[in-house]
Amino acid sequence: MLVTPARRRSQAGDDGSVIVSVLIIMLVLSIGALTLAVIVTNTAGVAVDSRTTSQSRAAADAGLAELVASAARGEVCDQVLTDVSLGAGSRFTATSTCDDALGLVTFESEGSSNGNAPTTVRAVYELEVDPGAEPPTAGGPGLFYTYGLTTRLNSYVFDDANSEVGIDDYTGSAGVYASTGNIACGSGSVFPGDIYTKTGELQLDSGCIVEGNAYIGSRANVNGGRIEGSLIAPSTSAHTIAGTVGTAGGTEGNVFLGGTFTLNSGTVHGSVSASGTGKSTLGSGTIHGNFTYKGSYGVWGTPAGTIVKGVVVKNTALANPTLPEIPAWQDVAFTPVNATTPPAAWAAEGYQLTTVTGTACNKWSGNTADVTSVASALTSRMIFDIRACSGNFDTNAGGANKVVSINKDIAVITNRWFLSGTKFRSADGQPHTVFLITPDSQPTVAGPQCNSPASDSQQLNDSTVDSKIAIYLYTPCLMKFNSGTATFRGQVYSGKLEFGGGVRVSFAPRNIPGYDFGKDVEPWPGGGGGGDGSASGIGALLSLRDVP
Repeated sequence: MLVTPARRRSQAGDDGSVIVSVLIIMLVLSIGALTLAVIVTNTAGVAVDSRTTSQSRAAADAGLAELVASAARGEVCDQVLTDVSLGAGSRFTATSTCDDALGLVTFESEGSSNGNAPTTVRAVYELEVDPGAEPPTAGGPGLFYTYGLTTRLNSYVFDDANSEVGIDDYTGSAGVYASTGNIACGSGSVFPGDIYTKTGELQLDSGCIVEGNAYIGSRANVNGGRIEGSLIAPSTSAHTIAGTVGTAGGTEGNVFLGGTFTLNSGTVHGSVSASGTGKSTLGSGTIHGNFTYKGSYGVWGTPAGTIVKGVVVKNTALANPTLPEIPAWQDVAFTPVNATTPPAAWAAEGYQLTTVTGTACNKWSGNTADVTSVASALTSRMIFDIRACSGNFDTNAGGANKVVSINKDIAVITNRWFLSGTKFRSADGQPHTVFLITPDSQPTVAGPQCNSPASDSQQLNDSTVDSKIAIYLYTPCLMKFNSGTATFRGQVYSGKLEFGGGVRVSFAPRNIPGYDFGKDVEPWPGGGGGGDGSASGIGALLSLRDVP
């Protein structure tokens, strides 16, 4: 075929345009490939940065959690936690600053991870300040103070309506103090404030409620009961939470443990701190705050992130919590000047003394017991020293007058009392105090000494105390409440304490003339607050934000 010059010129032009098109397509593909590479690289970088930021934030949140936990222990202002290691390259530094004028406390925490850019978080809370509670009760630090607790407290109920004052109105006061021995309770038991055992365990079964904090020296087993405040147990034991700690929306409800723990269908409304080096178990239940641990932890199946609503943080520097201190046992003696002259401290408060001997003892025990006949028409405060009476103070006999009516404050110094169905009443409708005192057998020896003729005492068989009477019980021996329908109003200071049945108890603080059991009571972070106008805790969260 012949090709004309014109046709040859047309093909040459087409070849040039094809080359240009190919070059354009190659350029577009190259730009696309380069863009894709940039996108992939940037995406990977963002993922790394996001992970690092998340780790830094978790570290910062852990610092805030530690400050909140310190506030729950009463350490609110001027806290400095410097370069705390959380393991795996994460650490935090956190501080708290109080503004008394504005009533605010600011928590600020800087967290970092593997040397990358830190994250700083700031939280501002209301500052709770105790305006000054009543001073510690001079009669002892609380409703019950016992050197040793020997029994479960079942059906133990606090009667706030008939109390002279609330437990929380006294700094350092609690519902039950036990220097030694376990605290165990079940259905129907309500503790009005803090509970404390220096060396014993806690067995809190279903139906038992602690309305304050629980300070436990040994193992804590919250087995279905409820602690409305916080749980502090420094022991390195393996603790159990199968009940509830805290209340929904409350500012407390934290758990501070010196060992490990198992969460078994339990609920903690605050945070949990476990400083044991062993392995804790997040089995089932909910921790609404954070979980900070020192050793390790495991799960039964449900992921930790589902159980813990806050952050889970390992803190290898986590310190053990500590218990507040309470006064040691104090000995009480009663040595009159003579048969009609009481010790000077009693005389200074207007007391006279009657030393009961011989046939006069018949009014205090047996079928002829009739204390009302000697105590309802007094002209002054009176002490009845009946230690010479072999029957002591005993209304168990069927013929005894079960009613004890008084018109003045009285004190009964006796080796024991056995009050069966006894009704303490005011003869004139005015408030009065009854002291029932068994002096310590060896006042110069530390701790309670219960030696013969001193012996154990009881209140049983529906004995009652009306709202006008306050009874102060002191004995180095055992005090036993043994009636489910009995009532008691006052305070108990005993060598041992036992509940054979329930008792409805109301608080009316008193003190023995010449003795001040509350002088060494330090303000606690729970129960009675600070008492000196100082910061006592944190209130509502006002703001939470990142700091650029």
